[in-house]
Amino acid sequence: MTEKIPVAKVLIQNNEGEFLVVKERESGKWELPGGIIEDDENRFEAAEREVREETGLEIESFEDVVRIEVEDEKCVNCWIVFTETDSTAVELHERELSEYRWATSAEYREMNWHADAGYGLPAMVFLDEYLEKEKKY
Repeated sequence: MTEKIPVAKVLIQNNEGEFLVVKERESGKWELPGGIIEDDENRFEAAEREVREETGLEIESFEDVVRIEVEDEKCVNCWIVFTETDSTAVELHERELSEYRWATSAEYREMNWHADAGYGLPAMVFLDEYLEKEKKY
């Protein structure tokens, strides 16, 4: 049986309706902030930690958007959570990330994003509909 890797990815929206995306240094590809959920964390705690470590932003409130399982060579159990910010003080973790930008969902669609990061696009495009649905997880 393939081990499931729990991951939290974060849609961070600014006042202009754009989302924060980060460029992975090693691959040179774009993705949402976030990462692996540690054994002693839930998805919201992991999101808070990963956002702080990767971007320097201090965000404490998150809302579920959707959970997606991506199965390739490995099985990734990805929780996409949402938050809003009026802060523009992004300080990248420069060993992991090389760049950041605020992008609309249409701009993100056209970016050279990491193969595993495609799950972020439907969450951006249909964010309002996802947030309105009752979550059963």
